[in-house]
Amino acid sequence: MRWRYVAIGILSALALTACPSEFGKDGRVAKAVHQDAQEQVIIISKCEERYRNRVCAPGKETSMECLECGGPP
Repeated sequence: MRWRYVAIGILSALALTACPSEFGKDGRVAKAVHQDAQEQVIIISKCEERYRNRVCAPGKETSMECLECGGPP
């Protein structure tokens, strides 16, 4: 009967050690959800052409403001 408790304890420890890399704040699942949300925001929020040209000027193509406007024109 004691072996069941030991086996359950070992399996629980193994299962819980994988959680931070998968579901933690910087886990793969959290990063995937964040990326999906960012893609949806980019699609929804389009900026005016003048503002977009200003924030996506050469050298600023990868800035957060440019990406929020949908990327370089």
